[in-house]
Amino acid sequence: MSALPVIVEGLSHSVLDSGQEKRTLAPLSRSFLPGKLHVVSGPSGSGKTTLLSLLALSVRPSRGLIHWGKLNLTQLSHPDAATWRKANLGLIFQTSRLVSVMTAVENACFGGRIRGLRIEDEAHRLLAGFGLAGRMDQLPSQLSGGEKQRVAIVQALACRPPLLLADEPTASLDSANAAFVAETLKAYARSNSACVICVSHDATVIDAADDLLTLARP
Repeated sequence: MSALPVIVEGLSHSVLDSGQEKRTLAPLSRSFLPGKLHVVSGPSGSGKTTLLSLLALSVRPSRGLIHWGKLNLTQLSHPDAATWRKANLGLIFQTSRLVSVMTAVENACFGGRIRGLRIEDEAHRLLAGFGLAGRMDQLPSQLSGGEKQRVAIVQALACRPPLLLADEPTASLDSANAAFVAETLKAYARSNSACVICVSHDATVIDAADDLLTLARP
């Protein structure tokens, strides 16, 4: 499925704290375009991860709308939201969430298995590109933290989702691998006309951004 712009209009989120409404994301109106690496930065508590959770439809906004092209995502039922996520969304978390009994290559292919896609060749190509050619048959317990994170990134990329959300993907990587990931995400957006939205405070990732959004605390 081709990528579409993600458009948020007056998007905000609040929680109840001791009976008082506490805002976790100030109202935001913004367009995130396909083919670009969008980086979201800002201090702790500014709502960066909240924004990703809203865009992933795992949290409902308190106010505002999220559009995927002409589709109003905020109106989707829970089953329809799950169907949309399966078809369109890739996620990279701050820490890897690999299946402990699967090898690196099996984990890299896991998203494809869930979606009914044959991505073995793409997974092998990406793992080799991430310097993991000799680690494909290793279990997560046999990999370093940085290696596990690279496998998790490959898992998200191998399915070629039109919308990719990444939360601090370089947090456990050294500077050389962080730079490679930043350029890989940027190249992925361009070559697949994908919309990539990445939360990061890493200067390497921020410098690679096509578009930088800096949030302030609500």
